[in-house]
Amino acid sequence: MSYVGNEIKKLGLMKAYDFLDKDPEANLPKLVDWFDDYVGDDVLPTQRELFRSIVTEKNSNWYRLLVSLWSDIDDEVRKTLFENLIINANALAAPKAKASREKYGCNIPWAISMGLGDDGSGECMTFDDWDNVIMQAKELGTFMFIFEGGEPLDFQEEIIALCNKHYDCEFMIFTEGTKITEEFADEMLRVKNLIVSVQVVGTGEDKKLIESAEILRRKKLPYAAFCFYDEKNQENFANEMYFDVMIENGVKLCLLFSSMEEDGDLVYEKIKEYRKTKPVVTINFCKDKDIIGGCVAGGKYFCSIDPKGNVEPCFFIHETDTNLKKSTLLEALQAPLFMKYHDEEVPCNAEM
Repeated sequence: MSYVGNEIKKLGLMKAYDFLDKDPEANLPKLVDWFDDYVGDDVLPTQRELFRSIVTEKNSNWYRLLVSLWSDIDDEVRKTLFENLIINANALAAPKAKASREKYGCNIPWAISMGLGDDGSGECMTFDDWDNVIMQAKELGTFMFIFEGGEPLDFQEEIIALCNKHYDCEFMIFTEGTKITEEFADEMLRVKNLIVSVQVVGTGEDKKLIESAEILRRKKLPYAAFCFYDEKNQENFANEMYFDVMIENGVKLCLLFSSMEEDGDLVYEKIKEYRKTKPVVTINFCKDKDIIGGCVAGGKYFCSIDPKGNVEPCFFIHETDTNLKKSTLLEALQAPLFMKYHDEEVPCNAEM
């Protein structure tokens, strides 16, 4: 679609949002109809059907969660989140990414993880390097980016500068949470397109979530939580109190990472139960195939770039055959490693 066509589509969806914003509870069901009018049937069909069922069941936990976005989140931040995540990263990006896949014969990721860090070798990616990666990704149809690796908040100025420049993208930080300050929260409120995801461990040490949440909640900023678990620590997360504490502290989204087989995964069993009653979105990678479309690695929906610029299939598969200091992002997606994920089903057997 042409630039003018995209702008007309975007204008229509933003007007739909403005109408929704006037009376969310009354107008939420109409949002799905409008979205259907502006995108093709092949854009997020499963997710759209799920959303349609949510907005028509007003007594459900999911409906309560949706309505809370209007009471708990700053108006301008919520509007930017809708514009960047729903429109730019999906309604407009999906056709663009599809065209890129057909043109270049490779996977185009929905989201890209960027590993921030500096080992003193001088080989690590600079602000200009990351800026260039984002510009390349947008040309292909990717508008969602994740900052991770070590403690990303050691690079607060760079993160805010990238968010500020690429205001049409949505960004998320995976952080331990201890470096979230009033000042940084104010910067998040200014740029509007940055979400924090705080790592939790499922024990009393999660007080860092509570401390971070106090700041973010007061500023009316959206935030998430994430955790890693295996056979050794899964009982920390396989209890109702863990989820209730997150909900009480305003968490809207919890991302769970585990390479355990589904048989014997106590956490995943609990998640499936709680999705029927608790107002928090939970996504378990490598297991929630119906939600995320199977394994997302290798550019199918996701890829990862380490601090030195090596392009890897995902967070947990540290293989590479391309470095972005020497190659373009497109060349990395067309390289033999990523073409394996494009041409055949590669099992998700990552070690975490």
